Amino acid sequence: IRSLLDNIQFMPSMGKYKVYIIDEVHMLTNEAFNALLKTLEEPPPQIIMILATTEYQKLPETIISRCQRFDFRYVPNIEIVNRLKVIAEAENINCDDNILWFIAMNSYGSLRDACNLLEQLSIAFEEITIEKARDLFGIIDENIAIELISFIVNNQSEKLIKSLDELKSKGIDFQNLSKIIIETLRSGLFISQGLSTIQGYSKEYIEKVSETFSDIDGKILINIIENHLKITSIRTDNFQLLLESSLIHMLFLFNDLNKASSSGNIIKEEKIEEENIEEEKINRVQHSVETITKIENLPTGSKKDWEEVLFDLRREKFGKMYLGALLRNVETPQVEDEKLRLKFKSKTLHDLFKEEWKIDGARDAVKKAVLKVFGKDVGLVLEEPKNNVDSMDKTNNKILESNIVKSALAMGAKIEEEKEE
Repeated sequence: IRSLLDNIQFMPSMGKYKVYIIDEVHMLTNEAFNALLKTLEEPPPQIIMILATTEYQKLPETIISRCQRFDFRYVPNIEIVNRLKVIAEAENINCDDNILWFIAMNSYGSLRDACNLLEQLSIAFEEITIEKARDLFGIIDENIAIELISFIVNNQSEKLIKSLDELKSKGIDFQNLSKIIIETLRSGLFISQGLSTIQGYSKEYIEKVSETFSDIDGKILINIIENHLKITSIRTDNFQLLLESSLIHMLFLFNDLNKASSSGNIIKEEKIEEENIEEEKINRVQHSVETITKIENLPTGSKKDWEEVLFDLRREKFGKMYLGALLRNVETPQVEDEKLRLKFKSKTLHDLFKEEWKIDGARDAVKKAVLKVFGKDVGLVLEEPKNNVDSMDKTNNKILESNIVKSALAMGAKIEEEKEE
C-alpha cells in the first residue's frame, strides 16, 4: 500500500488514467485501510482505484462510504454452457452437452472455475465422460443420494447405516454428500409439484427421483429439507456425525408419516362447533377448530389420556402461550357423539385459546398430540363458556385478564381456585 501511494502521484506514461485493481481487498489490515482513506476520499484526477472482494461485509464502513459499489452476480448455467461450447470448438475438445452442463452445475456460477474444469478434463482424457469427471474431481454420484433417501423413505434403517459405513470406508467427503442430498431433496420437491424436466439433469435421473418421491407430500419434503439444513449447519469438526444424525432423524420422520398413512388417520379440516354462535360468528367462520374423521369405541372422560396430551404439548409455543399450559385449564374433556369436547373455565381462557388456534402450527400440534394419544382421529369441539355469570364470575374474569396471571399461565400454571381478597 505504501508503494501504491507513492506511485499514484505520477501521471500515466500512456493513456489518460492509471488504474489500480486491489483484489481480495478484505484481506488488508486496518493500518492499510487507514492509509487508503485519504486517497479514496480525494483521489488524484488521473487515478482510478478498483477494490475487488468476495467478502463485502468485512470491509470497514469508512472504506465503503468512499466507494461506489457494483455487484457481479453468478453467471447462469446456460451462459456458462454456451461459453464452454465456444471454447470446446476452438480447442477441438471432444465432449457432449451433458458434460458441459455437468461442469456448469459444479462450477456454481463461476465461469473461471468452469473453464478450469474443462481444461483439466481435456488434458487428462481424450474422451470425456461424466464418470471420468466424477473420478477426477471427486464429485459424488447423485444416485448415491437417491439410494440413501430411498432407504429412508422405505424405513430400511439397517441398509442406511450399512451404506453410510461403506461410504466412510471409501473416503467419501460427507460435506459434498450433504450438498448432493439437499439437491436431490430439492429436485424431489420440484418434481412432486408437477415439474417434469430440470435443466442439467438427465431423463433417467428425473425418473428415479420421481419414483422415489412419488407418494410424498410437498409439505413433508419442505420440513425434511429445513430440518436437514438446521442440523448440518452446526459447526463441528466431525461433520460425518452430523450428517448421519440428520439422515437417521429423517428416517424417523418418514417412519411416522408411514404409520399415520397406513392406519388411515388423515386429518381433515372442518369448522368448529360451538354452543353459543351469536358472539363469535365471524371468528368461527375464519378460524375454525379443525375436526377429523369418525371413531369407534373411544373411552369417555379419560383423565389419564388427557394428561398425556398435555404432556406432549407442554413445550409447544407458537403464539403468546404454551399450548399445554393453556389446555391444562380445560375441564376434563368428555367424549360425546364421537367428539372430544373442550370447555374452558372462563371466557377469557376460551378467547386466549381461540387466538392461539388461528396459528397453523398450533392447530397441527394439537391434532398430532390428540391423534398420538387416542390412537384414532378424534373430532375436537370447543364449547362456549356460559354467558349468564354472576358478579363474582365477572370479577374472576377480570383477574384472569391480569398480565401477571397471563404470564403465569404461559409458563405452565394451572388455575385451581379463584379468590378475591
